[in-house]
Amino acid sequence: MSNIIEKLKFLIVDDYADMRSVLQNMLLSFGVQNIDMASNGKDAINAIERQRYDVILCDYNLGEGRDGQQVLEEIRHRKLIGVGTIFLMVTAENTRVMVMGAVEYEPDSYLTKPFTKDLLGQRLTKLLTMKADLIEIEQAIANRDHDLANQLIDDKLKKKKSKNHKILLRLKAELALQDRYYDEAISIYKGVLENREIAWARLGLGKAMYFKENYADAKELFAELISENERFMSAYDWLAKTQQMLDEFKEAQSVLQKGAILSAKAIPRQEALAELALKNGDDKTAEKALLQAVSLGKHSIYKHPSMFSNIARIKAKNGQQAEAERFVRDINKSFKDNPEAELYTAISNSMILEDEEAAYKNMKIASKLFDKLGSSTSAQIAVDMAKAYSHAGDEEKAKQVLHQAASNNHTDAEVLKGISDTLGQLQLEEDPQAIISEIRKKVIKLNNEGAKLARDGQLKEATQLFEDAAEGMPANIVVNLNAARTFLMYMEQTGVTKDLSVKLEKYLRRAQNIEPDNRTLLSLKKRSTKLLESNS
Repeated sequence: MSNIIEKLKFLIVDDYADMRSVLQNMLLSFGVQNIDMASNGKDAINAIERQRYDVILCDYNLGEGRDGQQVLEEIRHRKLIGVGTIFLMVTAENTRVMVMGAVEYEPDSYLTKPFTKDLLGQRLTKLLTMKADLIEIEQAIANRDHDLANQLIDDKLKKKKSKNHKILLRLKAELALQDRYYDEAISIYKGVLENREIAWARLGLGKAMYFKENYADAKELFAELISENERFMSAYDWLAKTQQMLDEFKEAQSVLQKGAILSAKAIPRQEALAELALKNGDDKTAEKALLQAVSLGKHSIYKHPSMFSNIARIKAKNGQQAEAERFVRDINKSFKDNPEAELYTAISNSMILEDEEAAYKNMKIASKLFDKLGSSTSAQIAVDMAKAYSHAGDEEKAKQVLHQAASNNHTDAEVLKGISDTLGQLQLEEDPQAIISEIRKKVIKLNNEGAKLARDGQLKEATQLFEDAAEGMPANIVVNLNAARTFLMYMEQTGVTKDLSVKLEKYLRRAQNIEPDNRTLLSLKKRSTKLLESNS
């Protein structure tokens, strides 16, 4: 191992200086030369932002601030580490809550204190052998070059003796899911399952079915996973998502409640449970889940102003006005210089303040802040804004916001379902599903018309159509990509001008903000760079 390990970069994360020294000495005895250390979660993440580490040894309990699980969830969420990096969780705890929480975010392994140098060496040898040929793939994924990543995976899969055969198949399937090649993902997962029953392949197959809107089969797959392994936590989340798409809201809440009991530290699960409970009129469960999410989220990447806002509304509804106002004040304290926090403060105050004049004033502020956020507004923020408009009695504005959100997200069945449910809950439409279906059809028709114009060589007309569409749907990824594509094609045919290149860049930038890893976007950016460089 010494020839390999001495070239690697290590990060030790532990709040005790003595333990950092012990781990450092163990690594030095293996010949490791490049070792950085951090005493808390914040410093660890700062270090990982600055450079890539081959191995991270992170204690679970880091004192004040983020714990080891929260470090892992943040660096995975932000894609600060890839498939070639080893994350080894070190812990003196073995409680069920700790173990379930740590395992949920998939460390490569974990060691329970005390452990010997030999045990650490054995674990590292095994993990390094497994990870050695994944570095190139990790780099390709980090560069968002999925074509190269897939080529590298295919080359390695051709070698029958590859020790990472299953890992490579899993990576290929996950890339297919990310790129929306659902049939390809299904083929890979089914191929794996033909040879052996593997839980991750069944979960992936369920996800692909879900994205293809085959909810009945997806539900069956997720339910089977839970029945065979009650601690397969991801299956709880996906089963609940699928049940919601089938309007089985109470059943979905029950599934998430079971999941939250088994593993209470997953903030997205607590948020999802709260949202479902609110939909089901179960304020008690919603409040409990939100309070848990706020408590866990103090140092988490998943912390969001909407948590505090929802608690405040529940408190106000239950006559706890002082508590409600305290949670609203906590929004700005917890999210300084955050435009979304300002918006949620105004939304919350407009809905909980007993002084009608003050509530109206906050509604005006919320409206201005929402408009200022513009195309960067998420569907969830749009839904919360619509609820505020509805509460203020402005039903037309509430409908307008929700219709706009549906237009911006016409390919996302999950988002459209949430918007449809909100239209129904607020009694804004007699047939919400029909309205959302009609909006979806109109956007699809518009895209098809523009694509046909481009295919027929009517590029000027196509650019005008998509330019108008993109102005009306500034957060629609498909419309903005089509606008960028047609402007690019127009310049390739007629020549580069400043006006056209500015517009092209605008739509590429919008798409980048909406979905930075979109495969079509990356292809268009390459074409754009090549064209502009050839004309510089």
